[in-house]
Amino acid sequence: MSIFTSRFILEIDPYSKHFVFNLPNTWETRPHEYGWAKNFAETEDIVLDAACGLSHPLKFYLADKCKEVYACDIDGRILSKSSILKDIEDTYGTVIDDSFLKHSFTPIHFSQSSLTNLPYQNKSFDKIFCISVLEHLSKEDMEQTFKEFRRTLKDQGLLIVTFDYPAINLEELKILLDKVKLKFHGDYSFDKPDNVLVSTIWGELNCFRAVLIKD
Repeated sequence: MSIFTSRFILEIDPYSKHFVFNLPNTWETRPHEYGWAKNFAETEDIVLDAACGLSHPLKFYLADKCKEVYACDIDGRILSKSSILKDIEDTYGTVIDDSFLKHSFTPIHFSQSSLTNLPYQNKSFDKIFCISVLEHLSKEDMEQTFKEFRRTLKDQGLLIVTFDYPAINLEELKILLDKVKLKFHGDYSFDKPDNVLVSTIWGELNCFRAVLIKD
């Protein structure tokens, strides 16, 4: 099945238990989310990791793969190198070496910002990644966030997202996407198979992946 198909993530999907770092066991769906999202990182891409978190590894993976990497988060500590490195050590028990700093940390352009008001020019990015974030937004903020993603995405760019279900209603999401002039890239399915991946740490949740483009 194509990586471009928007659907629920399944137990049998590829996953990356080691993704820059050894991921904590409590991150039940994240290895699968990263295992899918990494397929979209290409060498000539200018990319954004939106609401990147301090220690979350996607931005560091992208820094090794892509031409230019931007990362933003609402947490003010995102502008503090020492705070990010401490959070990495606290999360993974990893001691940071010079090679990591040179290849995976230093190239990243960090910004503190809300997703509803991104500090980037129109049509800046080939890809925008937003992993397990949307479910934490109000409906109003989600709508404005999608508008900002659309504004900062290049005309042929891709928006790569994952989010928790049923925290986000898929039919309501489809209506919202129509409103903000985004659409699924290629095939999509809202059917939930028997072998759907389940997360139990915050209640019984499933993870949906989506590839979006400008309508």
